[in-house]
Amino acid sequence: MYSYLLEELSKAIGARLLIQFSYSGETFVVEPHLLGKNKNNQDCLCAWQIETAGAESATNQWKCFLLNDMQNLVLLEQRFCKKRPGYDPYDNSMTRIYYRI
Repeated sequence: MYSYLLEELSKAIGARLLIQFSYSGETFVVEPHLLGKNKNNQDCLCAWQIETAGAESATNQWKCFLLNDMQNLVLLEQRFCKKRPGYDPYDNSMTRIYYRI
């Protein structure tokens, strides 16, 4: 299952598809930009948050999600066109980068 998640996230980044998933009891819609391993040796996704269903979390911001905590991933048909402000393809919070825009 975990390799399936990595494969689907890589596909979404390559095709610039929005994704939706559950995380900590909330549902997020994000633009995935960077997939890799953080300094705590955890696989994570850095993404631009578009919306959060059922919560009052801020949207339109950068957020990092641990892959171990992501559930119910869906690749949406809607695409995004541009890199968001502040995107760093060489993010120094990552020790290894698997896939990036």
